[in-house]
Amino acid sequence: MKDYYAILDVPSTATVPEIKQAYRKLVMIYHPDKNNDDPYALTRFNEIKEAYEVLMNPGKKERYLQERWLRKAEGHKIGEEMVTAPTILIKSLELNKQIAAMDIYRMSYGGMVDRILALINNVTIDELLSQKETEVQEAIIHSLLNTTRHFPYKETKLVADQLRKLAKDQPQLLHYIDVTLEQKRKKENWSKFNGLFVFLLTILLCLLIYLMGR
Repeated sequence: MKDYYAILDVPSTATVPEIKQAYRKLVMIYHPDKNNDDPYALTRFNEIKEAYEVLMNPGKKERYLQERWLRKAEGHKIGEEMVTAPTILIKSLELNKQIAAMDIYRMSYGGMVDRILALINNVTIDELLSQKETEVQEAIIHSLLNTTRHFPYKETKLVADQLRKLAKDQPQLLHYIDVTLEQKRKKENWSKFNGLFVFLLTILLCLLIYLMGR
């Protein structure tokens, strides 16, 4: 169940004016027009709008508070997110930003892969497929595949294999994953070949210099 108060960054005792003030502040930050249609900002904006509409509507707010109280009584945590395409997209985009900010030379690629695979495990993928939100699924795939842009081929393939399960009913996405992975393989092979070529060229030059100096 979503915690609408947490989404608006206000306490559960917040008054109507406080909710309005928090909403205006967040809208100024996450409005699509201010973020060049960034998918993370758009998803956050929709969540903020949803929270505001519920808490400002007396009937909806009453039903929400009743359900909130019931879930607490049953021992559930408020804000414990259900697996939905939008929530997974938000987490994917957040993970993308975190990895983009890391030093690629000190990054634990294996650890990053574990985080990605934990986010889109088989149970989550089955749930996402049942929801049939193909556009959001596509955004998730693009976001998570983008997180691997600095990963070696081996680690990228682990992520790609999992993403194929999510894209199984979308031929264009499957093709996109395959093309991205193949480009990574060719680039890595070329880097190895190029390194060997430079090494051999260096040896040859050293040999020529030695021979010319005799």
